Amino acid sequence: MTIVGIGASAGGLNALKSLFAAMPADTGAAFVVVVHLSPEHKSHLAELIQPHCEMPVQQVTETVKLEPNRVYIIPPAANLNTIDTHLRLSDLEPQPHKRATVDHFFRTLADTHDGHSIGVVLTGTGSDGTLGLRYIKEAGGVTIAQDPGEAEYDGMPRSAVVAGVVDFVLPIERIAEEVARLTRVEPQLRVPPDGEELNEDHSRLLHKIFAQIRSRTGHDFSQYKRSTVMRRIQRRMQLQHVESLERYLEFLRDNRDEVRDLFDDLLITVTEFFRDQHVFECLEDKVIPALFEGKTSNDRIRVWSVGCSTGEEAYSIAILLLEELSKHEERPRLQVFASDLHERSLSRAREGIYPLEISTNVPAEWLKRYFTKENDNYRVRREVREMVVFAPHNLLGDPQLSHLDLLVCRNVMIYLQRDVQRDVIRLFHYALEPDGRLVLGTSETVDRSELFTVEDKQSCVYRRRNVPTREVDLPILSVPPRTRHGEGNRDEDAPRRGATESYGVLHERVVERYAPPSVLINADHEIVHSSTRAGRYMEIPGGEPTRQVFKLLREPLGVEVRAALAAARRSGESTRSQPVRVKFNGESRRVVVHIHPARDA
Repeated sequence: MTIVGIGASAGGLNALKSLFAAMPADTGAAFVVVVHLSPEHKSHLAELIQPHCEMPVQQVTETVKLEPNRVYIIPPAANLNTIDTHLRLSDLEPQPHKRATVDHFFRTLADTHDGHSIGVVLTGTGSDGTLGLRYIKEAGGVTIAQDPGEAEYDGMPRSAVVAGVVDFVLPIERIAEEVARLTRVEPQLRVPPDGEELNEDHSRLLHKIFAQIRSRTGHDFSQYKRSTVMRRIQRRMQLQHVESLERYLEFLRDNRDEVRDLFDDLLITVTEFFRDQHVFECLEDKVIPALFEGKTSNDRIRVWSVGCSTGEEAYSIAILLLEELSKHEERPRLQVFASDLHERSLSRAREGIYPLEISTNVPAEWLKRYFTKENDNYRVRREVREMVVFAPHNLLGDPQLSHLDLLVCRNVMIYLQRDVQRDVIRLFHYALEPDGRLVLGTSETVDRSELFTVEDKQSCVYRRRNVPTREVDLPILSVPPRTRHGEGNRDEDAPRRGATESYGVLHERVVERYAPPSVLINADHEIVHSSTRAGRYMEIPGGEPTRQVFKLLREPLGVEVRAALAAARRSGESTRSQPVRVKFNGESRRVVVHIHPARDA
């Protein structure tokens, strides 16, 4: 049975009347309405909605079993939770500014009903519901927002739309139509449990879908768990009214935008400030203080947040580092690198703008110290934003960072196949300094005891053992990311025949203006031309020869250049990296790399 969660606040009564007046009585779904109610007054919402609804409407007063074609209304002074097929009441957060009843219910709905959940956000002020919709979407459910232009109060639906967590933005009557359609369309696709192989036909079709994604985005998902991938594909099939995997492959071939939408869905992750409180208490009390031991003002502390999504985790770590730094006379330099595959998420992370509901997780003292209030949002202060370098990075294909003191990779490995997880753990061991710390998600573990020891089992914190390890061969993929065969557009292959002369002419023009040393790279970050003195900034790695600029650049230039390249690509304008200290023949020199888009190419 599908559960439809509906969240609303100011102006919600009229919107709910209109929605249920248009909703068929036989969808087979159960509807749960969560609105902001005064805890001091009795609610008559159920009685007010009933005349406009063909289904029975009831206010929840005790634990109740969910039944199809019924509407359940939240009571005052309570939160609603789904437990299997039941609704259960829990106490409301006593502090008004920490109440996010819609987010709370949507999160429990996602946890218990995954792909059989639909989240709807209607009129209301603030941003309650935005985070909850992200949870529903990650779990494989569908998310809908009322058209902000139609809403009596556009705060809640607009927040969800801007956050990019909404599948459909619709007027009230269309919401009813879409919900009715979604409850009646069931893709003919079985999602296998973890560890179970796909049947031969589905395996063949999935391989072709991977090829489509690879040819259009450059990223290979063949090492991801089949259950995760199939669950996200099932969601896309439902949204596009497609009933079979074979037809969905045809749909992908004919619709370039759908490839991008599937790519986005495969990268959906939910993140919050200080998510899993006990983990960040461990970081604050044990791990981060240990990083400062013996450090002087001439030293640095390097941290990498892998799979950072929209930045909440990276900024949480930065805040803890700054708090610890304030306790020391010796102040080592702090470097926080945050990476993700998803460019749009990285753009939001760099902006550092978050809904008011982050106050439920961020202590008031830190909100005041590290955030400014802008309209209906909080924004991370500039000094904290500038401390974190956000850059695109493929954990399985791009060169890893090194000399790290702390590496945080939470809820990334759960999406990868077992053998790939083992390679990633070796990669992390290589990247960390002796006694460096690794933090994994609460559902993840290190199964290579010879590389790490457990420092805090509950918080999944591990200490690097000082044993030899070799660098992991990259990419950790069965097919190189830019390989194109069988599927996709052959006219995208690069470099093109006869391109060498044009690259050389173009590079000479750039060099005349900006002076050497310099290199010219293509869209795949491959060096296609270089000036005479560029070699001193690069090192040839062992193994198969490569032209990938990030594999050739000397540490720590690669990270800063990657961030600057991403900025130049977004803006289309020239930019430059942060200053980096690089050693030449034992002497440390300050290096700034300028990035100039070559529009003549």
